[in-house]
Amino acid sequence: MADRFASRLAAEVPGWIRDGLVSAEQGARLLARYPIDAGWLGRPAALFALIGGALVAAGLALVISHNWEDIHRWVKLGGLIALMLAAYAGALRLRDRGYRRLAEGLFVVGGSLVLIGIALIGQIYNLSGHPADAVLLWWVLLLPLGYVLPSLAMIALGWGGVAAWLLTALGDSGTALGAAAQRNGIVWLVTIAAAGVVSLGLGVLHGDGEYRRIRQLLEQVGLLAILGGFLTFGFQTAWTPWSMGSCRCASPVVAAVLVVALVAVWVATARLPAVPRMARLGWITLILLLLLYLAAVMVAVYLGPPEHALRALRLLAWGLLFGASLGLMLLGARWDRPAWINWSVVAVGGQALARYMDLFGSMLQTSALFFSAGALVLLLGWGLERMRRRMLEVAVAHREVS
Repeated sequence: MADRFASRLAAEVPGWIRDGLVSAEQGARLLARYPIDAGWLGRPAALFALIGGALVAAGLALVISHNWEDIHRWVKLGGLIALMLAAYAGALRLRDRGYRRLAEGLFVVGGSLVLIGIALIGQIYNLSGHPADAVLLWWVLLLPLGYVLPSLAMIALGWGGVAAWLLTALGDSGTALGAAAQRNGIVWLVTIAAAGVVSLGLGVLHGDGEYRRIRQLLEQVGLLAILGGFLTFGFQTAWTPWSMGSCRCASPVVAAVLVVALVAVWVATARLPAVPRMARLGWITLILLLLLYLAAVMVAVYLGPPEHALRALRLLAWGLLFGASLGLMLLGARWDRPAWINWSVVAVGGQALARYMDLFGSMLQTSALFFSAGALVLLLGWGLERMRRRMLEVAVAHREVS
């Protein structure tokens, strides 16, 4: 992949020269300092090395698979450990020599081999357990190592392991989360939305230093989980029953997830910009309202309230989603968080389309429904894109002032 920064710079410098921001000589020096690099995939030698390495790896994999039963278990484990150590040693060596991207790729290979090693040990010694336990052990080993090295790619892989563990636990009825989700399907939505709050808080904790990309990743995953979860809460019309399932039971593990989300947000508040004070207060209030709603849904699962209370909960989800979208949009503009603005705009558009389908879905013919919905999407896209650009301009203005 070509260097996007250098390519963008080459496209912008002529405009800077025309506008008098830099002289022609300064522009030429900038372009000389940051030449466009086609990237390692653009080099024929790298392509041949990639293809050759893949073929060699495939050949070794076929040989091992055909003779798997005849290979001693210590040879299997020793070979895997040797590959893992070679991957990490090679990554450290490449990073010291300035090949950071290749080093990050080898770190990811080494981290993936950890999961393969866990599965291999379980197979060799016939260990029993839940799949979520293996994924849990994987990210517990991988994530601290990613911060110690440090390796952004391994950290991202570790947090991906956390997400995989959560989803695996929810889908496995043998785990506490899976048992609660099996008893009542709405536990899925509550857990995902609460985990989104945790991810958002953890992202903020990473700050704007060397872990800025991890912050952006976790914040976007958190926003997607929060806004998507609340959008799902109100998918159906408010005038139809909202099924809460037949189980009237509490779920301590979901309550624990909500508590973790509350702690994550409270701690993350200290890493937000100090000014303005009201923005920080608005952040705390907004997230607290979302968590209170999730807690109210779990209380409703336990008590089994009448239908009018469930309708009120759904209408409240609509209002909270709209308010949270606007609030995150404003906070994103104030604190230079473009992802907050972008995902909030998507959530507003998604809710507008969902409410339109609720209102007219059973009133129009299929052709008229598709035509009108398409026109609505086009209008929403135009209006929301204008709003998004204005908010991004505000974010840029705040960045220049600070």
